[in-house]
Amino acid sequence: MKKKKNKNIKLEKLIKSIIDKYAKILLLDKHTIELHYGVKGRDSLMETTFNYPYLDVNIHYGVNLIQYWKEGKDIIPIVVHELCHPITDPLYGKASARYVSIDEITDEREKLTDYISNIVIKNNL
Repeated sequence: MKKKKNKNIKLEKLIKSIIDKYAKILLLDKHTIELHYGVKGRDSLMETTFNYPYLDVNIHYGVNLIQYWKEGKDIIPIVVHELCHPITDPLYGKASARYVSIDEITDEREKLTDYISNIVIKNNL
């Protein structure tokens, strides 16, 4: 079977450079972040799958992001938004679980707050 040629090489290089820069700022150094083409949501620019509690993250981009980028629009805020999901999704997972205690939600809230404060402190913002 012949491998399909990737037509989005420039866009993927740009996305990866954004991921490399902002993953460090967001203290995601321990995470494995992979980039893939294809989103589930028809209108989505990008989507992230975080496999909590593991540290692997899959960021997906779609045809809408390609068009957005071709129009000369800034994709940095979109990519950074997706990079924030590994930080916020543990709280979301607990909050949306059917059976979860207030202590579990409080623990995730405090962990998220501490995470944000560490980002600010370590980056001298």
